[in-house]
Amino acid sequence: MNPRNRVLTTLKHEEPDRIPIDIGATPNTAFHVLVYRDVRRALNLPEKPIRIFDFGQQLAEIEKELLEYFNVDVISINRTLEPCAPYPHSWGYRTRDGTIIRVLDSEWKMWSRRDGVIVEIPRYIDVVEAEDGYVAYIGGKIVGKMPRDGYYFWGLDRYGEYTPLAEARNVDDVKKIDWESYRVSNDYVETLRKRAEYLYRNTEYALIFTGAGSLHEWGQGLRGWSRWLSDLRVRRPLAEAVLDHMMDVLKYNVDNYVSVLKDYVHVIGFSDDFGTEEGPQISVQTFRDFYKHRYEELFSIVKRRSKMYIYLHSCGSIQPLIREFIDVGVDILNPVQISAKGMDPVELKKRFGEQVVFWGGGADTQHVLPFAEPEEVVEHVKKLIEILAPGGGYVYASVHNIQPPTPPQNIIAMYKTAYKYGQYPIKT
Repeated sequence: MNPRNRVLTTLKHEEPDRIPIDIGATPNTAFHVLVYRDVRRALNLPEKPIRIFDFGQQLAEIEKELLEYFNVDVISINRTLEPCAPYPHSWGYRTRDGTIIRVLDSEWKMWSRRDGVIVEIPRYIDVVEAEDGYVAYIGGKIVGKMPRDGYYFWGLDRYGEYTPLAEARNVDDVKKIDWESYRVSNDYVETLRKRAEYLYRNTEYALIFTGAGSLHEWGQGLRGWSRWLSDLRVRRPLAEAVLDHMMDVLKYNVDNYVSVLKDYVHVIGFSDDFGTEEGPQISVQTFRDFYKHRYEELFSIVKRRSKMYIYLHSCGSIQPLIREFIDVGVDILNPVQISAKGMDPVELKKRFGEQVVFWGGGADTQHVLPFAEPEEVVEHVKKLIEILAPGGGYVYASVHNIQPPTPPQNIIAMYKTAYKYGQYPIKT
């Protein structure tokens, strides 16, 4: 099978020739830049600047030679390294004060991190070293901070500096932000179409578009993390008003995405982190009250008008919500955080394996991958493949992004094991 057929077969819950593999097709299945540098060194590849495709998480764009080395089967339509489409994106970046700054994603510049790693970052981002770390600016507006001993540029909402609806007290206050500016532009959507069509016609990879939207996370970003959870419990009219405005935007955006991507893209990705390490952030009943009917409305746009599979990223302990996700039309679940409470892979496969595809769960990136010996990683991966792969419905990826200081030997052992022992029929 070629990569595209392999992925499509497994998404239909059938067994392809081997398990499809994903590295870096999403902002939840990638390598931190320091990890990527170490993997390149372990493979004796020459030193070179590393391009970052997710500035906040400092995630490395996976180069073609490593896509091929690790037998990767799926790529994002928004890649900027080969294989990629020759169509730059221009869009409006929203700053914390609501200013919209036009940016272009085809222009790059070098930045030398304090740890000595030279990376390529978008030209429109300026990084300034401060006493307590780094500060990032776009158009002179601060957009993120990285602590001196940190690995990521956290968004300003983490510091309580950018929550546009934090002071909203009633339904009328919700109307005061410019909701129209959250709608995707025709230019942006047309560029997506051209990128998707180019990669569909010129590669054999399965194609994914992530970033289609969120509800819970967007509410937290607008109101503040804990404030939004309180809204869902004690300020229902306010929460409903925020969600209604979000839905107006999301339906418009998703409708546009589906219109241009339906003939070329195989997977469309949404993201809403509902879990903590110990359980869901909200009850099943709260999900049903606020989110279930809205997801059904949103996902029905995809289901009615395309054959794209719906991918939902939701971290943590979310087992009580998985049945709800399936009911609203989710086809694929990521990252399958097997170390969280109630996320035993045996139980997940037994209860949900015939109805939802597990995209991830291939190695515990918190407790095993960074600390085990390579031979222990091999056994860990083999066991998870034996559990999750039979019958199809499984795309191999680690549990979320791989973070420093994970040893490169463990990463290489993980993906080599996935390829070697992921051949169907799976030997148990």
